[in-house]
Amino acid sequence: MTSYWRAFPWDRQAARGTPLSPSYVPRPTGRGRFDLPLDRSRVLYVAESPEHAVAESLQPWRNRPLRGLHLVRAGRALALVRVELPADGITTLLDLCDPRALVAIRTGPDAVASRRRHRTQPIALAAWDAGHAGLRWWSVFGGDWRGVVLFTDRFPSSLSFRDPEPLTPDHPAVRLAAARLGMENERDRER
Repeated sequence: MTSYWRAFPWDRQAARGTPLSPSYVPRPTGRGRFDLPLDRSRVLYVAESPEHAVAESLQPWRNRPLRGLHLVRAGRALALVRVELPADGITTLLDLCDPRALVAIRTGPDAVASRRRHRTQPIALAAWDAGHAGLRWWSVFGGDWRGVVLFTDRFPSSLSFRDPEPLTPDHPAVRLAAARLGMENERDRER
């Protein structure tokens, strides 16, 4: 098994696959960096480490004190869930960290790093059209963190979602993410 992580607003009462559940995959909007066209697969954005998944949720408040309200979305506390897929699924990801993969799809790292969807979404479509189950790229927070997009139609029943962990300012992944983002924990300042 290969494990990835995502932070999401959690409702303990939400049924499997519905909004606010660990296994919910939103309908495509076309607004995500690596979203596919609306007539293709849904995509699930995950991270290779718990702290990276949390950092993606905290990034709007970089270099500010960490507050409990930063761990709330849609009126719900954020939770961290481990997403597992079969080990053979990893071999079908297009690894955009590999220069050979960039050459194969005729693109450069500047396109992968772009914040402009008209540059990045064609990369996801090229990966889809080539039969990949998703793609992997480096994080804007640093080259040692990797983000992954899973094309969920290519994993129809093999994605599994473990029990969520509620996130608090003292959760280890929150502390690591906050430190990376220059967010001092308010509780630490009071001590």
